[in-house]
Amino acid sequence: MSHLLLVDDDIMLSPLTREYLEAKGYSVTLRHSGDEGLAAFKLGQFDACILDVKMPLKDGFALAEDIRQIDPLMPILFLTGAVQKEERIRGLSIGADDYITKPFSMEELYLRVRNTLSRSQAQQKKSESAVFEVGKYRYHAGTRELHGGTEVVKLTAIEAKLLQLFCESENGIIRRDIALQRIWGDEDMLKGRSLNVYVSKLRTFLSEDQAIEILNVHGEGYQMVVRR
Repeated sequence: MSHLLLVDDDIMLSPLTREYLEAKGYSVTLRHSGDEGLAAFKLGQFDACILDVKMPLKDGFALAEDIRQIDPLMPILFLTGAVQKEERIRGLSIGADDYITKPFSMEELYLRVRNTLSRSQAQQKKSESAVFEVGKYRYHAGTRELHGGTEVVKLTAIEAKLLQLFCESENGIIRRDIALQRIWGDEDMLKGRSLNVYVSKLRTFLSEDQAIEILNVHGEGYQMVVRR
């Protein structure tokens, strides 16, 4: 069952929206402010987010930017009563997967959510079967196998998630809090100690290539550097 995060400050309409989506087979977590929505996102595992644009304090765009920091690939649909070009451009620059203009029909919302989830699942399957080049190594995400050393290394699920985060991140940098969220679903400091252990394991797995380093970035997290 797909789990949706619905964040909408419309106290009257949003419970009806949740009930409709639940009747269509989705699990829905409803929050009524941007801050509450972000807190829920950090604690849960979601397949897509439906965010109202016009909310006080933290609007849907600001919330989407925070969510994208945690999970760059999370599907996001915006609910908006405005159709100004500037707002659409801002939403698209954040990476909006779709817009639904208020007032909307429940059936249209359901179809847009279903289509967005289908695209996301197809993209996820593609990512899971990807092959990454890391220095002299080739990492096969589908089998979690690291080739290129003296022997093929079969990574555990957590080791695989961590290595794929490095491979997919910009400049090889991953923030510590985002790594904890993407791997374990929270930012528990005890798991932070485990993260250090898994980073050390990856260093060992990649140690036959002297051009590869995984650096500690003070106050930030880690960076994988592959020198040419």
